[in-house]
Amino acid sequence: MNKITIRNYNETDFEAWNQMVSEAKNSTFLFDRRFMEYHQEKFQDFSLMAFDEKNELIAILPAHKIGNEVYSHLGLTYGGIITKKDLRATVFFDVFSEILKFLFHQGILFLHWKEVPYFYHSYPSDEWKYLAFVTESELYRRDLCAVVNLREEFKISDSVIRNAKWCENQGYYYQKSEQWKEFWEEILTPELEKRHQAKPVHQLEEILRLKANFEGNIFFYGVFLANQLLGGTVVFVNKKVIHSQYISVKSEFKNKKVLDFLHYKLIKEEFKDFDYFDFGISNEENGRKTNMGLLFWKEGFGARGISQDFYKISTKNFSLIEEMFL
Repeated sequence: MNKITIRNYNETDFEAWNQMVSEAKNSTFLFDRRFMEYHQEKFQDFSLMAFDEKNELIAILPAHKIGNEVYSHLGLTYGGIITKKDLRATVFFDVFSEILKFLFHQGILFLHWKEVPYFYHSYPSDEWKYLAFVTESELYRRDLCAVVNLREEFKISDSVIRNAKWCENQGYYYQKSEQWKEFWEEILTPELEKRHQAKPVHQLEEILRLKANFEGNIFFYGVFLANQLLGGTVVFVNKKVIHSQYISVKSEFKNKKVLDFLHYKLIKEEFKDFDYFDFGISNEENGRKTNMGLLFWKEGFGARGISQDFYKISTKNFSLIEEMFL
């Protein structure tokens, strides 16, 4: 057994936490405290830090607390235990066990785990999934990410290619843009309200603050005709992975396939040297329902499915990890 110490994060750990995020094998900039804390008033932070016998930080758990349960942060797309690249599985077993034990003694009944999909990893990092099995955890949700593997041959549908070429011939063009306010207030927000009776997760001032903090990671790409903004997408750049979200276009241009044009260009030109292009999920109701039209559109770019799992782990089952050693 390795001697592991667990304690809660506090604001004096800010630099050490972010250093771990920058070096970890299964991390993205979403775990940076500047990203996690942009809406900190909505969550009761219960993030944890794990130290080895030399008092070196070897793992972190971005999390918050609701009642007597702890969640792999609901304000983030994914989560779980984030670790150093060179952390051996035999040490990780003890980290996982000690975190569950720490939570159990804090009166926490369950840890809700939201998987970081493997294509975001820089190094193999599925030890947790083995321990989810050992601890008899409940798989309560499974989403399907639509992802283009840019490192391998992939096929973009003929219709997408035709639409992209048509737009280009008609004078449409795309570019990185600073027209965030116009996009948010005149396109994204009204279109979400009209079609889904919903609002963007991020308010305009929130996304602008995040963009200012992560200038190398968050961008807006727009589609234009005669200098008029027609639609666009927000792009998150995570090391080797591109994630497109907040995809929207003015209603009168929806049938012009300008979003086909935009994403064709992003995939084939702007980000062709990356490893993956992630369109995100098309699921609702904890993964039980799928927006088939949206998924079909994403697959037109060569995207195929990669699952993202959500587990509910009983903290008392830390003992099952201790019993597994031969």
